[in-house]
Amino acid sequence: MAAGIQLVGVDGARAGWIAVYEAGESMAYGVFPDPVTLVRAFPNAWVLSVDMPIGLADSGPRSPDSLARRFVGGRRACSIFSAPVRCILDAQSQPEASLRHRAIDGRGFGAQAFAILPKIRDWDALLLASSTARERVYEVHPEVSFAALNGGVGLVAGKKTREGALLRTNLLSTEFGREVVEGLLASVPRREAAPDDVLDALVAFWSARRISSGSYRSLPSPPERDSCGLRMAIHY
Repeated sequence: MAAGIQLVGVDGARAGWIAVYEAGESMAYGVFPDPVTLVRAFPNAWVLSVDMPIGLADSGPRSPDSLARRFVGGRRACSIFSAPVRCILDAQSQPEASLRHRAIDGRGFGAQAFAILPKIRDWDALLLASSTARERVYEVHPEVSFAALNGGVGLVAGKKTREGALLRTNLLSTEFGREVVEGLLASVPRREAAPDDVLDALVAFWSARRISSGSYRSLPSPPERDSCGLRMAIHY
């Protein structure tokens, strides 16, 4: 990747992780198999905004998750999963994860949440191992960013519906231009990332731009830190 890339928006995708960044007057993308490869591809990026829980509670729910649900509101609030407590990251099965999670704070751990546990574990390991990555990587959530882009009102239509895709494209077009947004969507093969993943990565880039300029907000504000010193907040 080009050494001059400063801002990157990241979302999970079929082929791994899709990263969106500026390339002249348009937006470009790359797909990477794991967080380490992705971060190494952008050695000079100031901000990498990632749709993944960063900073984990030792017990009880994280405040960023509950605050994000309140911020988004409505039906889309359910798309914001509760992050796991830190000590179950090594669980090898959903029943094991749920049993251990319930023993710690009374909540089980569902199948959808367990499906992303390896991804949370990968990012957590990277950030604990690299002080440089800890400074550059920020947690975002697309539904929070889209709500902010929509004047503080959460979107009603789901991202995989035609109506939801059109609404998200329209919102991003006000920031980047319709030609740029549609060009990015057309450039990404579906075997690598679905259209909703591309739009989520682009709105993550929008949040990265706000973080870089200092105009961002966070849930909570100011950001908390977990017991390992990682930032524990959703930025937008």
